[in-house]
Amino acid sequence: MYRLNPPAVYAHQSVLDDPRHKARLDRVLAALQRPVSAIPYKDEDLPAMIKDRGLLAGRVPMGSLAEIPDPILLFNTFRYDGRRKERMEWLKEQAGAICGYHLHEALVGYGGFVWFPACLPEDEHRNDKVCRPCWRLHFQNGCVHKCHYCNLGGLLATMVNVEDYVARLSRLIDAHPWQETYLFEDDADVLCLEPELGCVGPLIEYFGTLKGRYLILHTKSWNVDWMLDLKHNGNTIIVWSIAGPAQSRVLEPVTGDTEQRLDAARKCQQAGYVIRYKFKPIIPMRDWREDAAQTVRMLFEKTKPDVISLCCFMWMDLEEMKRRLDVSLLDPECLAAADGAVQEVKDTRSKPFPADVRAEIYEHHLREIRKYDGDVPVSLSTENWDMWKRMSPKLGSTALNYVCGCGPNSTPWRRRLQAHPFQIAKKCPVEKFELL
Repeated sequence: MYRLNPPAVYAHQSVLDDPRHKARLDRVLAALQRPVSAIPYKDEDLPAMIKDRGLLAGRVPMGSLAEIPDPILLFNTFRYDGRRKERMEWLKEQAGAICGYHLHEALVGYGGFVWFPACLPEDEHRNDKVCRPCWRLHFQNGCVHKCHYCNLGGLLATMVNVEDYVARLSRLIDAHPWQETYLFEDDADVLCLEPELGCVGPLIEYFGTLKGRYLILHTKSWNVDWMLDLKHNGNTIIVWSIAGPAQSRVLEPVTGDTEQRLDAARKCQQAGYVIRYKFKPIIPMRDWREDAAQTVRMLFEKTKPDVISLCCFMWMDLEEMKRRLDVSLLDPECLAAADGAVQEVKDTRSKPFPADVRAEIYEHHLREIRKYDGDVPVSLSTENWDMWKRMSPKLGSTALNYVCGCGPNSTPWRRRLQAHPFQIAKKCPVEKFELL
């Protein structure tokens, strides 16, 4: 587990009342930098914790802080009682707006299974972002990594009742035979509290009992030694967000740096895990071309991934980027292009860098990858349709058939999707698997 020094630790009464859950809490507490007792709380205490104790005060972009503290830790349990909407409305009435929908759910004990309707009619961004509709698995909200561009610091909320979770998950999987892979968490890095928390291991070993179904872990961490001997049976895929040495050390200070992530990936591949990489987010720092070339070379020297994805830094306007990043670290030409493209990119989520800059970045990474592997699938991650049209001839895949790092049908070593991703995705009512 990471050596953390949280300003406070809270434990819901449901955690303290169950010996299994309390044992998990006690192991995490024992591994902290300094001894600390967990503060018990009940649901009715949440409004005061938010308004009077600053529970959410640290939920700001990390790069906007002069000094980034470790997050508050909060331990809770999932409830399977059908009261999610009621409890979320209650907390909003009592405490005001919460920092993010998924955190709001976690605070009242819900949100373990999330339907992600990417590119379906109900997706408001369907015309400006290419992704895959699927069920995603959530267990935590928040992060300890202190990446400057991220706003998931300040509070790490984690559930602990993994046994109850797996029981419902099995029903979810049975109800959705079209979905082959399940991304476990994109609101946290779930390796950071392990093995003391003891929740990721049981999920890996549960997937190890399945046939044709895969768990996907997305991480920047070095913390993998504890998982090398787990009975995963090749059914867990680990995707590392990878970045060049300068970005990893300066802007992602508590993650594993480039070399540490690659060493962790090498260990996991040797232990039989399938490994993948996402260059995400690619921040065009000074000397980004040299950093990319060095990272790709080391990547192939140490490992053999089955998929590589590319994604530029985006999802915010220029002024917000300047608030989160020290722009003196960026490539002057890329920064100048962003300054001059405010109107060009105003109607897309793929900003602040204009399309020509992003395409240059993608093409450079692709050329470096092809020096070492001519066949590994390379895709764009959460880019827009226009960029996919531009890059498809070079990538050798399209927005409809590409295999990515965490899509619901990106099974190990698959080269192309076998079915239309937006037509096979059928959602069963949540009551069929969560409330039984």
